[in-house]
Amino acid sequence: MSIKNDSGKYKLLVLMDLSQASEIALTNAIQLAKVIDGRVEVLYVKAPTDVVKYENQLSAMRAIHEDNRTTKAQLQELIQKISKKEDFPITSRIAYGNIKGSIKEHLSDSQPDIVVLGKRKSKLANFLGNGITEFVLSDCNVNVLIVGEDHKLHSFKDISLGIYGNKVEESNLGVINDLNKQTTKPLKLFSVRSPQDKPVEEETSSKETVSYVFSEGTNALDGLASYVLKTNTQLFCITKKQTKGLSFQPDSARQIAKKLDIPVLIMQ
Repeated sequence: MSIKNDSGKYKLLVLMDLSQASEIALTNAIQLAKVIDGRVEVLYVKAPTDVVKYENQLSAMRAIHEDNRTTKAQLQELIQKISKKEDFPITSRIAYGNIKGSIKEHLSDSQPDIVVLGKRKSKLANFLGNGITEFVLSDCNVNVLIVGEDHKLHSFKDISLGIYGNKVEESNLGVINDLNKQTTKPLKLFSVRSPQDKPVEEETSSKETVSYVFSEGTNALDGLASYVLKTNTQLFCITKKQTKGLSFQPDSARQIAKKLDIPVLIMQ
């Protein structure tokens, strides 16, 4: 169905539903893959109940076969168009079954480094329907890149990178370090601390870093999101474990992704 590409340091999996949001997600995934030496795969899952209108088993099989042929042609046309425009190979797969179960099974088999999702008009829950984005964030042990429908990155080169935390942890996803090495712009560190917290020793680095510290409280998340946008940050990165134990939100990573209209990388 598409050009085979097994090379690359990172594997990016794009979940698609043929919407504009997922098309932009695919384009962003390609742009990121070009910078970090990655490969891109597309997964499109459909529920049989969305296709089958008859109880007769033979009729149901025919309906799925016909829908598969139509969907395959539509997906192939879209992928070929984007692949040709970006001059980048893309592999793809269509699956029928329980959407959440099929996605989780594929993630287990494929083991992608990053799952790429689009979001429509800043609403995180409705992409692909049935709360799939929130399902991937909460139930799947994967790193997730969420890109907005109205914000399309044309390149991840020389990107303005923002990270939640006091420093770049050694355990963070390697792609962060790879992106940081290729940009001339200072790394921005955003953190929330309570008055009782001990001062954090600044990270020693050959690259300039700028730190923004916010006082813990009910408005901390809004203040942080506002400054991320004011500082022209182009990609914001946050790990789920960094927000555990903070008093303002137990699911801060997801809340920040909702508030920001820039790509957000949520790491394990």
